[in-house]
Amino acid sequence: KNMQKVGRNLSVGLTAPILAFGAISLKSWDKQEKAIAQVNAGLLSTGNAVGYTSEQLQKMASDLQNTSLFGDEEILQDATAQLLTFTNIAGDQFARTQQAAIDLSTRLGGDLKSASIQLGKALNDPVANLSALSRSGIQFSKEQKAVIKSLADSNRLADAQTIILDELARQYGGAGEAASKAGLGGLKQLQNSLGDLMEDFGAIIAEAILPFVAKIKSLVSSFKELSPETKKFIVILAGVAAAVGPLLLLAGTILGAIFALIFQPDVVAKIAGVEELSFTSAYKGV
Repeated sequence: KNMQKVGRNLSVGLTAPILAFGAISLKSWDKQEKAIAQVNAGLLSTGNAVGYTSEQLQKMASDLQNTSLFGDEEILQDATAQLLTFTNIAGDQFARTQQAAIDLSTRLGGDLKSASIQLGKALNDPVANLSALSRSGIQFSKEQKAVIKSLADSNRLADAQTIILDELARQYGGAGEAASKAGLGGLKQLQNSLGDLMEDFGAIIAEAILPFVAKIKSLVSSFKELSPETKKFIVILAGVAAAVGPLLLLAGTILGAIFALIFQPDVVAKIAGVEELSFTSAYKGV
């Protein structure tokens, strides 16, 4: 009984929380890996036009996490991967655009993905898309618009982007960092840090689980290739196996009754409510 009590307490107090933590860690790792995979796909499809490696972009996202309310996996998925599709944004301008997207979405209360795409369009082709920023409340003077258009037309796109990013920094700069330090921003940053720790644990768990997943997948593929007759046999066999449990339970009950009739007739008679045991009365009692 003591062993049962200890086992029950360990199951509830230790095993269940560890399993829950493991599941959350694995989910966090999976989310991070999928975000990195999108970044890697963007680098491959654009021929690394941005000028950064995947590791450098991951480090950049981690640094931005420390000064904003966004987790690094969210930055990679909704900012980095989105901006990689705009091949005219590269180098330092790319890094500044990510920061601008964070500040803009924080100040305006929008989502990071929408802000990144909006800025990406404007910086990738200022002549065609600068007006879209104005409609969102980002104001440029007539002189700035004229200079931006002139620079873009003369193939000095990086200089045109600098003017746009400077104005964005003047109007919205520091919004992300300010939010991370105000109110419960510190708690959100703690959650992001814990999320990074869980990703590390998740990577360890995944390293142990994935080989089994591959083997099971191979086994499933082998079963799929079986003939219809073999599959039918397996279903029948499974049905028989499923019936074994209830049949054994019924058999145990019958054997118990037989045992009582043979070896404990006085007890059976008492249960049946009769003074003398007969098969009919005993059967009804049982």
